[in-house]
Amino acid sequence: MKTTLLPALLLLLACASHAKENWQVSISDKPVKVFILAGQSNMEGKGFPEPLAWQVTQEAFRERWTHVIENGDYGAFAEAVADSRDPDDPRKQPDYKWSVRKDVWVNYLDKRGDLTVGYGTPRNGLGPEYNFGHVVGDHYDEQVLLIKTAWGGRALDRGFLPPSSMKSAAEYDQDAAATREENEKWNAEQKVKVDEYNVTIAESNKSAAKDKQKKPRNFRPRPIPTDEEYRAQWGKDYRAMMQEIDDCLAALKIRFPAYRDQGTELVGFVWFQGWNDQYNDRWLQYEKNLGNLIRDVRKDLDAPELKFVIGQMGHDGMKEDKPDSPRDFIKKAQAAVPASDEFKAGARCVKTDQYWDLEAHAIYTGPGGWSKDVARWRRHGNDRGYHYYGSPWTFAQIGTGFGEAMLELVKDE
Repeated sequence: MKTTLLPALLLLLACASHAKENWQVSISDKPVKVFILAGQSNMEGKGFPEPLAWQVTQEAFRERWTHVIENGDYGAFAEAVADSRDPDDPRKQPDYKWSVRKDVWVNYLDKRGDLTVGYGTPRNGLGPEYNFGHVVGDHYDEQVLLIKTAWGGRALDRGFLPPSSMKSAAEYDQDAAATREENEKWNAEQKVKVDEYNVTIAESNKSAAKDKQKKPRNFRPRPIPTDEEYRAQWGKDYRAMMQEIDDCLAALKIRFPAYRDQGTELVGFVWFQGWNDQYNDRWLQYEKNLGNLIRDVRKDLDAPELKFVIGQMGHDGMKEDKPDSPRDFIKKAQAAVPASDEFKAGARCVKTDQYWDLEAHAIYTGPGGWSKDVARWRRHGNDRGYHYYGSPWTFAQIGTGFGEAMLELVKDE
């Protein structure tokens, strides 16, 4: 075991003391420590590299990022970025000299390799996996593997629905029949409306100037699902998650050639999700579904002691949620499940609102909004509030928080 649990500030300083050559593949013959990171878009990772690269050049921010850049060399990093920028193609990514940590592997769907910046979804950004990997990598002498299974726009009460929350086939077939009837009725009504609209504008366009003419509308019918197609929507992401975990563990030597057949040990699972359950009354089942998720994942992975960290929604920072709103309901469920008598020994909730980027927030919500000073905005964020402004600092801190919570759960083992 490399270190004891560290507060966030000490962790960053500890990371800063490492050089690239100290992060070699672990020589331990003990099983690889495996962690699963699952959820929706914010687990995918929306931390943009552009704000991160700018902050590295600023004394006020750079210490937080020493562990991110190659050999901790600020000058070489800034020089490589400046020399590789293309003034004729501002969209081209410059040469970022990110650090690479070989004792922590990452498998994110079709992306896999050593821990570095680039396992997020926006143009090679980062997500919680980055600092999480550094926290657990500093803790273990063994090789660490992070399996990230995340897709944007997913709900726990639909795509990620665990098996124990599923209805019977007969109930789903009944719902499918009702959906077909509703969609067929809607399609018939909308088709008439669109056809009538197109006839009307076709007549008006005959006498209108060319630049005043209106475009006809296209009719887009709602799908008419079969019973099988309807049933397949429920739990499809849960099944895809489990399949991805199985596929990764079965192909470790192919995906990570440095693997030496030392075996694997499933240690922890991090869940960071919630946004899509704010709609269509899905939040009403969130607490039940989250409890079933923990039970079913442990059962399906044959890992009854698997540790769970739940990332509580933190959109809008420390702003108080409207009482009994869907978000308030979900956040309370995300705190209640890991604190329950059943799960408290092996689960923790991490509040992510505490990591809200105040610099990004001040620009985004300031006079005129972010668009009044785009260049300044790009120094801190590059996205909407539902993605934590795309702030790399927010996603890094969330990763640290997840990692520290996970180590609290395993420290006595």
